[in-house]
Amino acid sequence: MRFIKETFRYLRKMWRDIRLRKGGDADIRIGTCGFPLGHTGPWFAKLIEEKTGKKVSFSWYKPSLILTSLFGSSWLVRILLLIHNQPSVFFSGENIKTLKKYRDYRDYLGDLPSLALGFDYREKNNYRRLPLWLLYIFSPEFVARASLQDIQQRLDEIERKSHGPKQKFAAMIASHEGYCSRRKIDGDAARVSRTYITQQVESIGFVHCPGKLLHNDDSLKVDFDDDKKKYLQQFMFNICPENAAVPGYVTEKLFESFEAGAIPVYWGDDNPEPAILNHERIVFWRNDVDAEKNIEQIKKLYFSEEERRQFLAVPVFKEMAAAEIYRYFDILNTDLMKLIYQESRKTGLKGFQKN
Repeated sequence: MRFIKETFRYLRKMWRDIRLRKGGDADIRIGTCGFPLGHTGPWFAKLIEEKTGKKVSFSWYKPSLILTSLFGSSWLVRILLLIHNQPSVFFSGENIKTLKKYRDYRDYLGDLPSLALGFDYREKNNYRRLPLWLLYIFSPEFVARASLQDIQQRLDEIERKSHGPKQKFAAMIASHEGYCSRRKIDGDAARVSRTYITQQVESIGFVHCPGKLLHNDDSLKVDFDDDKKKYLQQFMFNICPENAAVPGYVTEKLFESFEAGAIPVYWGDDNPEPAILNHERIVFWRNDVDAEKNIEQIKKLYFSEEERRQFLAVPVFKEMAAAEIYRYFDILNTDLMKLIYQESRKTGLKGFQKN
């Protein structure tokens, strides 16, 4: 039933775009499927626009590129990639390893997409690792032109924010519990309850929860206009568990804590971004120890200025972090421009240069 409904919506949208020649004045048109145009869809479009200097539009009228993700029927996405011969990109910022609702995407659609992007460490000719946090911490305008020095300056800016004074103890921003139910995950996957962690941390001090989960604070919306980073700048700690503990799965949560200058209380991959982050700057909430042992580290940092000073003296980022991030962006820019250049030669579009 879902496949039928989504196919009907897709055909109706496709026909409307073609009939109206939507985006006809654009140099590059991008057809999307299974991809919400919230943050990540426009991020890729803006990156292509900045790299090419061409006007980009989302439309199925003579698309130059197909952008797909996992928020929809996998059958529909696979069929679209089979019948269209334009270059295609599949991106997943979600945990497709253990979540049942994404199980059909665990192969990243195999050989169908020209380029597949995600958090996994995997070896495949058409796959590149691009964890979601990179899209939140770096704007597409920045990525299109960033040098190694630019990236280092951005990391230094984030580092400086870690040392300012804090007015409040801790925050936890979440809309749901995370995927801590056996009904939602496959295999012997670690689980966590955000409510449980928050309640344990509240044995030290009040935890502000401006999200839907455990809501007790309206100021994120009222006073900060839903700007999470500005809101978090008030707090010494940010409780930021991932939805799942899977190797390589690192979202924006951990990095937004650093960007806001809050110490992350983190549950997720036990070894997050080992080439980029110093783990001594993270308070890990560990499932394999008693809650009191997790709480003890937070207490020491909260009540002892000397403990906190020593903790914050460790840099957030490793020495070669900027080089590692530059490598991610260099590969992404090169791959995307190859796809665009390939299509421009086929369709005869002018003004494109191979990058």
